[in-house]
Amino acid sequence: MKKNLRFKAYETIKDTIIFLDLKPGEKIFEAEIAKKLKISRTPVREALVMLENEKLVKCDSSLGYIVRRLTIKEIREYFAIRKALELFAVPLIIERITASEIKALKNNIKEVEKYIGNNNLRNIIRCETEFHNIQYKATKSDIFFDTISGLVDKFQLIRAIAMITPSGPKESVGHHKEMLAAIEKRDSRELKKLVERHLKRAAELFPLSPAGALL
Repeated sequence: MKKNLRFKAYETIKDTIIFLDLKPGEKIFEAEIAKKLKISRTPVREALVMLENEKLVKCDSSLGYIVRRLTIKEIREYFAIRKALELFAVPLIIERITASEIKALKNNIKEVEKYIGNNNLRNIIRCETEFHNIQYKATKSDIFFDTISGLVDKFQLIRAIAMITPSGPKESVGHHKEMLAAIEKRDSRELKKLVERHLKRAAELFPLSPAGALL
């Protein structure tokens, strides 16, 4: 039971971080989370330790737990890793993606355009992540999917930060449409070019603090 409460707190806090309800640098109030979940503060603290190990939060000597800021070095490395993994996946996607998965990508684009229209950031972020997850699963490679799954939360947080910029969502969905067209044509070379451009532009969208950390 205690373990379930810890994971309930863990998922709740992580959700608020990767959807930017709590932004980098903001304080995490343990008592508020415990009250919201109707649990004691002990599983909340245990959840925060788990998230600290994942480098999503850190313990500040004066503030307590806060959402951790990602450094420019970390961002560059995450983008480099994502680029390498996604370029590796391209020929697998082109070869193995099914008609139903292509349909799911089309539906995803329609859905995100609706959310862009009413400025629903949480669902924009969710759809953005889902678009890429559909492609990851389309590789039909357990090794690839297991590898990238360990980084999905970080990728979603980075993606969310890019999505809060004014041009982020519209630019991204435009890229997704072009990527889908390349997938439908089974054009591996074109999809690789589009993946590289998509990630390069995403990296350019990050807002920086004067200290050189994100947000």
